[in-house]
Amino acid sequence: MTNSKILVGIVLLCATVAISAQECKSAVFFKEGSVLTYTQYTKKGKVRGTNSHETLKVENIDGGMEAEFKTVVYDKKGKEEFNANYGAGCKNGLFTIDMMRFVDMGKLSEHNADDVELKVDGSVLSFPTNVSPGDMLEDGDISIKVNKSVFTLVTMTFNVFNRKIHEKEQLTTPAGTFDCQVVTFDFESKIGIIKIKGTGKEWYLDDRAVVRSESYNKNGKLIDYYELSEIR
Repeated sequence: MTNSKILVGIVLLCATVAISAQECKSAVFFKEGSVLTYTQYTKKGKVRGTNSHETLKVENIDGGMEAEFKTVVYDKKGKEEFNANYGAGCKNGLFTIDMMRFVDMGKLSEHNADDVELKVDGSVLSFPTNVSPGDMLEDGDISIKVNKSVFTLVTMTFNVFNRKIHEKEQLTTPAGTFDCQVVTFDFESKIGIIKIKGTGKEWYLDDRAVVRSESYNKNGKLIDYYELSEIR
């Protein structure tokens, strides 16, 4: 599946953060050539694969900045399974980044072909600064249709709700030790006719970059997780 095919019909889905232009420039991933690598694990801690996010270019625009990124998904043996480009921006004090990270890229890679197109739609998530423990954040949703010619092969949806701010925590991963903002949420996902309900917990660096993300089923049992393993 080529990048040009992936980008056809995509509507950017953004997590929005109210921050200053100077803070945008200081964001770890808002620098050309920077790469954030995440390692994905099963509930038992076995490696499922990795996912890299490279900053291809950053440009100044009227009132802010825009950036283009490339994400590449690898299996546990290091073989590339899937890649796509996406955008991010900072304008008039708002930081925006594509929410494709909520999608199970492994499932998308199962439909990897040059004649397949993705159509992505969704709402905008908000993540304001100066939040306090107990604050509730807005809900969000994302929908992806995998199309081939005039047919839809599969539809994937992900809804996030009951997003809540918690006390900050210090978290250590292979990439380092970070002071993180903790957010929990409920989710509902659907891939074809398969539905999954559960909860999630995420740790954010400077309210922007995910350091660790955990998913639990409706009974509170860990499903899987991923964490930041390298910053270059």
